[in-house]
Amino acid sequence: MMKKILGIFMLIVGLVVAVTASSANFAYFEASRDVNINVVPDDNELIDLEALQPYAVIQDNGELIIQLTEDNINWPGHKSNPYYNQTWAEEGYGMGVSPDSIYVFEEVFAVSNHLWEDVDICVNMTYTGQGGILFFTGDYVEGAEKSNLVFTVPHGEAVKVGMVLNSSGLSKGSAIDGDIFITADNDACPGG
Repeated sequence: MMKKILGIFMLIVGLVVAVTASSANFAYFEASRDVNINVVPDDNELIDLEALQPYAVIQDNGELIIQLTEDNINWPGHKSNPYYNQTWAEEGYGMGVSPDSIYVFEEVFAVSNHLWEDVDICVNMTYTGQGGILFFTGDYVEGAEKSNLVFTVPHGEAVKVGMVLNSSGLSKGSAIDGDIFITADNDACPGG
């Protein structure tokens, strides 16, 4: 099996969740800081990434940025947003997640298998670092989230990935810092 590291996602996280997610699939809230994910392009990539939410963007250089902060151009209080709302900026709406909170975001980005013909791929997504970021596929089901997520992407299909952001034990101004690694093998995952 040919294993390729498809990208290193750098999370420079402060997790500032701009609760602008009116078009986002916000599934759950228990209680923002900045989340940036870098994708290092690979000439022989097995997968393709697609941003699915206003706070997730693929840059021209292939970098996937998840920016849950007032610095995101899609935040309603950002002056460059065509739907700029001055009240958001003045009142500080959507400026961050609360300490000791859990936020669940469905369908943040998709991993697709459109680059190779007639080959399923096994994707392994791992988060390492301090703080809590977990992943899941499909609709959120409590307990299904994992820090090491393994799933098969059939040829010609895409799998939607959601994120659970957990700020438990963090105080105001704290950050969650770590890396996300995605690897893929050119075959279905063992056992399914």
